[in-house]
Amino acid sequence: MSIAIESKNMEEKIYNLFPTPLYYKNVGTELVNQTMIDETQKTFHKSMEYSNVGGYQSSPKIKGPAWQPLFMVAKAQLVEYLKTLGAVAGEWNIQGAGLWLNVNGRGHYNKPHNHGGTHFSGIYYVKVPPKSGMLYFQRPSSHNPIIEEHGKLADYGPLIEIMPRDGDMFIFPSELYHGVYPNFSREERISVAFNLNILGYQY
Repeated sequence: MSIAIESKNMEEKIYNLFPTPLYYKNVGTELVNQTMIDETQKTFHKSMEYSNVGGYQSSPKIKGPAWQPLFMVAKAQLVEYLKTLGAVAGEWNIQGAGLWLNVNGRGHYNKPHNHGGTHFSGIYYVKVPPKSGMLYFQRPSSHNPIIEEHGKLADYGPLIEIMPRDGDMFIFPSELYHGVYPNFSREERISVAFNLNILGYQY
């Protein structure tokens, strides 16, 4: 949907254009347990190399009954996300388009990337030790340094950084670039990433 408006109908003020909706909710820590983590690392013993620098990143083909509760929660949160944005609640056919495990030890991180070719992406944080690295999102366009340095728009800068906690879930448009800073703790940071498509819609 695009916006078309005549200037005579506009208020004389500053307009913040093209916001990017990020959905956040803490959904609890019971959705992924150590057995699920161990079995995934056993099944997909070779780490993939997508966005991770060091650490372990499984194949995006995790599936099975044990993971179904996480998938159902992710679907429910996506529905809430869409309804909050004003979408009409309907029988959306939400389909998983990949789910994978990230285990990052000391010094490991995820470089900036997006999940192009899918509709929505999400991250569920299983374990977040102190000092284990912030999640960040990059501004989707170039930015003006004068506005950034001298203005009062906190969300205008090149990055939005978030320190997550155990049980946090974030959902966002798949084209949004994001990454995770290095883990400076001596414990593993563990998360599960996923993509969701709405069947019947495609790029």
